[in-house]
Amino acid sequence: MYRNIALSKKLSWKEKIKNTLAYFFRRRGARILWNAEWGRVHKITPAYNTAADKQVEKEHVQYWQAFRKKVNPSSMRMGYNIAGIADPKIIPEEVFMSDIEPTLNRTASSVYLSYKSIYNSWFGEGVFPKDYIHNVDGDWLDHRLKSIPFDQVRSIARGLNYPVVMKPNRDSFGGSDVFFPKSSQELEKLMEGRSDFLVQEKLSQHEFFTKFNTHGINSMRVNIYRSVADNQLHVINMAFRMGVGGSLDNLTSGGIGVMVRKDGTMDGFALDGKGRKFPEHPDTGMTFDHKIPDFKQLKDTALKVAEKILYARIICLDMCYDAEGKWRMIEVNLSGTTLMFAHYHGIPFFEQYTDEVRDYCIKEHWTLTK
Repeated sequence: MYRNIALSKKLSWKEKIKNTLAYFFRRRGARILWNAEWGRVHKITPAYNTAADKQVEKEHVQYWQAFRKKVNPSSMRMGYNIAGIADPKIIPEEVFMSDIEPTLNRTASSVYLSYKSIYNSWFGEGVFPKDYIHNVDGDWLDHRLKSIPFDQVRSIARGLNYPVVMKPNRDSFGGSDVFFPKSSQELEKLMEGRSDFLVQEKLSQHEFFTKFNTHGINSMRVNIYRSVADNQLHVINMAFRMGVGGSLDNLTSGGIGVMVRKDGTMDGFALDGKGRKFPEHPDTGMTFDHKIPDFKQLKDTALKVAEKILYARIICLDMCYDAEGKWRMIEVNLSGTTLMFAHYHGIPFFEQYTDEVRDYCIKEHWTLTK
């Protein structure tokens, strides 16, 4: 890719130097992060680094070599050693982080649509949880995003039905700084000295999902791709995520997840963040061979939300099936995409669209634009 930058006719020399440096540091950061991550995984389960068939590994290197002279096969080997499938089109994590995601989601301002405080205003009410109080850069706002004094904030807090959810309105990766206050006194104490958060209703999940894990919300991660060929939205893969031992459902918080097939059936085993397999939930003993309820409604709701997300081609949505049997949206994610649910099951993240994604990212790479 460095050569493509140097030979680009669209860029001035100054832009070439700037983009080369930016690309160098992004690649370096991705390499350091993933070398450390693979080191931790291989220390826990050394067998996950077992090489696949030589021809398949050769094809894997050739397929992704436009982005790296030396392609790290660790991503593909995970799927091979966990699911028994070695697919050359599995995206190396380092390549996805430094080349694919920043090319497909290159408009930085699009991340604004993942700010939780604007969900109900932008996407319409009834899909996301009801919001009650917002703090944006230190300013207090009500559910209409109108400025209010703190006395009114306190009054609203005292009139809510508890428990509620208090979470950052942006950058809440891995469920960090998410609280479930059970009273107005607890909520007011949590709000002291904090900014950039919102307070919203706590959804009650359907009994189907409670059977797997009774603590908190068990969510569906729905990954959507907006095609570079025709701009159409496609649900490319999904995963059912759940907590373990009282944790949140996020993998970084100790949760596990199972990939969901195209027909809505779970794929037989769940994984934690290090790729360890679970044939059943470690707390409840529920097996992972059940079908997700109202699967068509799930996909339709996800696509309806994705239609209103502009300037992003990878859209990752977290969804919950509530107690009334309605799919609700929890969160929009436009960066830091998780590939493992597909890859560890031996399936390329973009599935049948992988060729068009790779070719587009070579030709329209983020470093080749001003």
